[in-house]
Amino acid sequence: MEFFPTLNPNVQRSSAMIWFWISLLVLLHNSRGVLSDSNYLIGLGSYDITGPAADVNMMGYANMDQIASGVHFRLRARAFIVAEPQGNRVVFVNLDACMASQLVTIKVLERLKARYGNLYTENNVAISGIHTHAGPGGYLQYVVYIVTSLGFVRQSFDVIVDGIEQSIIQAHKNLRPGSIFVNKGELLDAGVNRSPSAYLNNPAAER
Repeated sequence: MEFFPTLNPNVQRSSAMIWFWISLLVLLHNSRGVLSDSNYLIGLGSYDITGPAADVNMMGYANMDQIASGVHFRLRARAFIVAEPQGNRVVFVNLDACMASQLVTIKVLERLKARYGNLYTENNVAISGIHTHAGPGGYLQYVVYIVTSLGFVRQSFDVIVDGIEQSIIQAHKNLRPGSIFVNKGELLDAGVNRSPSAYLNNPAAER
């Protein structure tokens, strides 16, 4: 996965799982034998949202000393569109960022409306972050979230909005027949992204 320096190894592990499922979806997407009787169209898109490479506070820990000092891996927005032919559709965008924001979503929806009319709106577009604390901050609209970045950082904001829009454009352009599969099972060693000592305070039956 793609992050700035000082990334928590546990976040890397969770991100690796995201890539696993993305790769599986792509594999199913490109498997002609499996998709022959599909009732869905599926589109995938990915675009760079790395943003400022240095001297910007990272979003998440509210630590003014956590300043970016170079690029370790590129950050990306990854878009997935699932559509019924001539029917409903939904867009899910996953960001290599701590979270999305209302302002980011509003600006993305404005651009999509200008490009596609009412095809993509607040009713069918979801934007989510992977909760990494190792990407540049300053892109949210509320004061409490941008105190440690010393205010709004236009470069962070613009690159995220641009990347989301471009990833959705890519996904829209490559819509093609695909299938959706739901699997149920036990997934081990994939959610260790909090303090192990704090986790042990949970009742034994819940661990």
